[in-house]
Amino acid sequence: MKMKTIRIKILLILSIILGLQFTALSQDNWDFSNSTPQKLVKSHYYFVTKPNVDLDVAAFTMEDIGLSKSLKRRRIKELYAILLTLHLDIDKISNRRKGIAEKNRYFLFPNNKKLYLIRKDREWFYSSKTVKSIPQLYDYYVLGNKKGISISNKPLRYKKILNLADSIPFKLDLSTPYKSLLSFFIFIDDSLYNPSEAAKCINFSKEDKDNKEILTIKLKQIFLGSEHQIIALDKLSDDKNYTDSITNQHIYFPNPNMKKLFLEKVHNNWLISRTTSKLIESVHEEMYGSNAEEIFKFSDKFKKWAGSRANDRVLFLAYWQIYMILYFLGIFFLTFLTNRFVVKPIFNKFLKRRYAKIYYKLVSNIITLIVLRVLINYSPSFEFPILFNHIFIKTIHVVNIFFFTLLSVNIVNIIIILLTEEEKYDNKFGLLFFSGLLAKLVIFVVSLLMIIQILEFNLINFLAGLSIGGFALALGAQDTVKNFFGSLMIFADQPFNVGDWIDTKEVSGNVEKVGLRSTRIRTFHNSLVTIPNSKLSDNNIDNMGKRYFRRYKTHITIVHDTDIDTIDKFIEEIRIIITESENIRKDFHLVYIDNITKYGIDILLYVFFVVPDWDSELAEKHKLIHKILEAQKKLDIKFVSFPDFSK
Repeated sequence: MKMKTIRIKILLILSIILGLQFTALSQDNWDFSNSTPQKLVKSHYYFVTKPNVDLDVAAFTMEDIGLSKSLKRRRIKELYAILLTLHLDIDKISNRRKGIAEKNRYFLFPNNKKLYLIRKDREWFYSSKTVKSIPQLYDYYVLGNKKGISISNKPLRYKKILNLADSIPFKLDLSTPYKSLLSFFIFIDDSLYNPSEAAKCINFSKEDKDNKEILTIKLKQIFLGSEHQIIALDKLSDDKNYTDSITNQHIYFPNPNMKKLFLEKVHNNWLISRTTSKLIESVHEEMYGSNAEEIFKFSDKFKKWAGSRANDRVLFLAYWQIYMILYFLGIFFLTFLTNRFVVKPIFNKFLKRRYAKIYYKLVSNIITLIVLRVLINYSPSFEFPILFNHIFIKTIHVVNIFFFTLLSVNIVNIIIILLTEEEKYDNKFGLLFFSGLLAKLVIFVVSLLMIIQILEFNLINFLAGLSIGGFALALGAQDTVKNFFGSLMIFADQPFNVGDWIDTKEVSGNVEKVGLRSTRIRTFHNSLVTIPNSKLSDNNIDNMGKRYFRRYKTHITIVHDTDIDTIDKFIEEIRIIITESENIRKDFHLVYIDNITKYGIDILLYVFFVVPDWDSELAEKHKLIHKILEAQKKLDIKFVSFPDFSK
């Protein structure tokens, strides 16, 4: 007990001496004090921040649990990072010498029982329990490792860029390519943002040293704006004597496909090369132009909205990032509502249903693409962990290609609709439909290749697999392929049109629809026959609908005792009827006595109707026969009544 009292007195004397020394050196003349909870935290903050850094003094704010000097320094810095992350408000901490709820204990956060102060011999300290919990709390709050699992000696994963080993929380380590890049990402991340430290990872030239922090930030923005995975930390070399096998020099390429980015060994440190540092400005200019400041300032408003909880995290997302995501989701939702309840009713009111639907889809896709374009432009400002950010950007680009594909398909559909009549499936429609299908196929193939390129799949392997799959598909779908090319021949040669009367070996009737696989024919029995186009294109087709004239041939048989003059008058009357008819060919027709049989005298009637279809032909035939009957009645000519041979 006596030893413990002596030990406490020594610590108090040392703290007073160190406090007095620091008071003489400090700019703000702050005296170390732990007499109240508020003064303790103020002293802690004061002695871990520049230009007042004295970690040995700051360590006196912790209850002694037997840590080494170096470990105390690390713990006090880690505790500072924890309290910053949790946005501890010093002004709200009690400045009373004794605790309020408990006399000798003060909780910094009501809902966190691991972070509290303890009062001993009228002095306040961070409790031994708090000191022991610092590594776990730091891992949980600062590094975002919610499972609280130690990850010492494990590689950094893209989901948690700051999942660092407990041994390197703030230490700059340039001994290997892996540790150098790791240090760069640590100090450039928002959680431990320190561009001046990150700049030490880059081998700047003398003329660039004055702008090294600006160039470091620009390099971070390049990483944030890239849709490619520039670096995979778990694959980096941790060999401090690494030698490139090609050049036999101490240089290291984190990504073999990006020759502009490499590290070089300078003395005993691995640094991002001077060549790379010289290219930062040009690459940044190419990626952002003059809009970088506008893009990255866009996120500031969300950080203001989040207030003191801006950097608090839910999973791996800070509150301000969640607000920004919700902002864009709100825009998409508002876009959906506008399209659904404003644009669509307008089109339905002023356009036919046939046009309204397709134009609505077109406008919806255009609006969505505009919103996606804005999202793509501002995607770097989300500032997701650099090793995760490229997945986010790739996802947006894939979604953008998807909607651009839909837009292109809708444009093709609009062209087909504008060039065809409603409910009219003629050969023009079939040819346009086939051309549209071919155009859509090209659109889908191009879109697929773009997505493959964005996702960085091996295009050669994909095409090889596609060719093998296509060959297997062709073997398994020979009939479908035959029908497809049969359709192509029908559309190209146009042997018949919709509405034509055709006669084949298998069927005779009117063509109703020509599809990509088959043709539908309505027979004269009113049945519907579907014939595969491959068979139809191989058969002889007699297209009755392609006739310029429709022939009508018959014999009019009159009795033998008809006067010859009367017969001549009758024939002349028929010729006059033909001449006066609008839809009968004038330049060629025959009306003559053709034969004398035992039943009577046969008069040949041979004419051609100039009509487009069978209905018109029947109508003209009806008119002709009706007028012939009138002439027969006028001249009192008797037709032969043939005997009924069925009896």
